[in-house]
Amino acid sequence: MYSCPGCGSMMTFDIAHQQLSCAQCGRSMDIAEADGKEARRAGNSFSMDLLTCPTCGAEIQAMNTASAAFCSYCGSSVMLERRDSEREAPETIAPFRVTREQCFEKYREKLRKSFCVDHRLKKSVTPESFRGIYVPHYEYTAAVAGKADLEGTESKGNYTYYYKTSVRLNHRYEHILHDASREMPDAMSEPIAQVEQKDFVNFSPAYLSGFYADMPDTDTEKYLPFAKAEAVRRGLKDVIEDLKDGCTYSTAEAEKKLIPMADAECTGSTLVPFWFMSIRNGKRILYAVQNGVTGEMVADMPLDIPKFALLALILTVPLYFLLNLFLTLRPEMVLVLAMGLAVLTQLLIHHHRTQIQAREAGPEQMQGPEEEPDGDTLREQLKQNRRLASRSKGSGLLGILAELGGMGGVILLVAAAFFMSMINDVAVFHALAAGLTCVMGFVLLSGRKKKVRTPAGSILAFLVMLAGTLILILDVFHSADMPVYVTAFLCLAAVVWECVDLLILHNRECSNPLPQFTSHRGGEQHG
Repeated sequence: MYSCPGCGSMMTFDIAHQQLSCAQCGRSMDIAEADGKEARRAGNSFSMDLLTCPTCGAEIQAMNTASAAFCSYCGSSVMLERRDSEREAPETIAPFRVTREQCFEKYREKLRKSFCVDHRLKKSVTPESFRGIYVPHYEYTAAVAGKADLEGTESKGNYTYYYKTSVRLNHRYEHILHDASREMPDAMSEPIAQVEQKDFVNFSPAYLSGFYADMPDTDTEKYLPFAKAEAVRRGLKDVIEDLKDGCTYSTAEAEKKLIPMADAECTGSTLVPFWFMSIRNGKRILYAVQNGVTGEMVADMPLDIPKFALLALILTVPLYFLLNLFLTLRPEMVLVLAMGLAVLTQLLIHHHRTQIQAREAGPEQMQGPEEEPDGDTLREQLKQNRRLASRSKGSGLLGILAELGGMGGVILLVAAAFFMSMINDVAVFHALAAGLTCVMGFVLLSGRKKKVRTPAGSILAFLVMLAGTLILILDVFHSADMPVYVTAFLCLAAVVWECVDLLILHNRECSNPLPQFTSHRGGEQHG
């Protein structure tokens, strides 16, 4: 441990000044000077306290920290079991450069931009909720060499031009990082893990003083597909940027051809700093993770459903008057529009349920060193790389609406109402109603085949749509308007119910199952 030469208290790493400091007497000391006094040097093994959570089994190491009274990974308010541990030093480390206060301010900024975020986050999270954790990462060098064709499009006026360009890749990338800890969720760390090589220094235990650290406990060979796919992704990105021809290129076929040509090797290990926050949300857990060097942050931000419903109501009122001002809303037209909204919402529900299933099931384990990963495995890894990269983008109000399909749904609704107002043949509305009902039934059946519980709102919407179709086609009420309007109203009520189900699914997708680290492998969580 690093003791203060003035008062004997434990010294901790001061991020703002990049040196050790004593909280008791204010004395400071350079890292090199501290290592000299303690007769340490980079590369030696060193001692830390090993903390184990009795609830989820997570293990984390600490140096010069206070007694830990809660688990960062499962959010349990329990005293962690502490015992001495010896560990081997990595080659390099990226010291913290973002302070706890800067991290908390970044998180508050994300909350401010997300108007409909759950208000409990604003009340519950404090600067002390964030812990400084060094996460072990493997470093890879990957190269790709080969020739492939890119298909591109460019719009000029009313015309769209199609191009096919042949490109050659001969790219090599060093310092590709991948999380080497089982405890840290890959979906949180990987989007923001990359740190420039200039930010790394030779390892010294002094940088860990006052912080926590995970241990590398995964196989280096498991992440070779990640490094290969990352080299292809970066190579194509660089080549397309160099073209500078204004085209939008599709890279799917090029990736399919180039990925098997890529090669990668692990070149060492290092420690990357993160500010890490966890908060329990019922039987789920929310995380916020910030890169301690670059400041990039990924955070789970569920929506406040009542607030979102109020916003939707405020947007609905002017939309209703706008449609009435410019269009003549006939009863069969209103019913078909309501059915269309029901189908759109159900498609979004189906999409979110599929995403949640894929996330909680976890990706299949990659092949070991004795088996070379095939092209399909590498292409799937490339897709995961893109998904992880997109998670670090902001999640403001427009981003949330786009994710839920809100803005797209409004535009589609207005366009559909405009075109349907020009239809005078009732038989067309009969066909539209029957078609939408069939689509709804198909989507519900496809969900049942995956053994997923169908939300009650979706079942109600389908039954109302079926009744509305029969009323329109069989004309059981002799062309009376009121039954059609009543059915349309019931369908809209079912849509509201569907939207609540959709928001619940969205919030579930924005959270994680409680981790159990004794029963999973490879850095992903399983419930």
